[in-house]
Amino acid sequence: MTDVLRSSVLGLAAMTLALGLSACGGGGIDKAALVAKIKASDSELKDVPEKTLACLADAVIKYGDQDSVQGFLDGSVASVDDIKGLGEENKEAEAAGAKCVE
Repeated sequence: MTDVLRSSVLGLAAMTLALGLSACGGGGIDKAALVAKIKASDSELKDVPEKTLACLADAVIKYGDQDSVQGFLDGSVASVDDIKGLGEENKEAEAAGAKCVE
């Protein structure tokens, strides 16, 4: 793994490890749109494999506040880090994010 990719993945892991809140289901969140938005939100993520981003999107959909995730997609929530309910207090979400970047 190159240093740039490793740094990107570690940064992405840190973002994902901040996931929190109890599982809320998937609602009407468009996973493909979420993957694209996550990728577009940070230029360092351009080299992260789609499979990894899709896994992280699944975790965001499962553990994030659905209105806030939709707000991220719509642009009213600035970043994944700003999605309501995401935080280190949810160990299941942390584990899900960590599995994505292993």
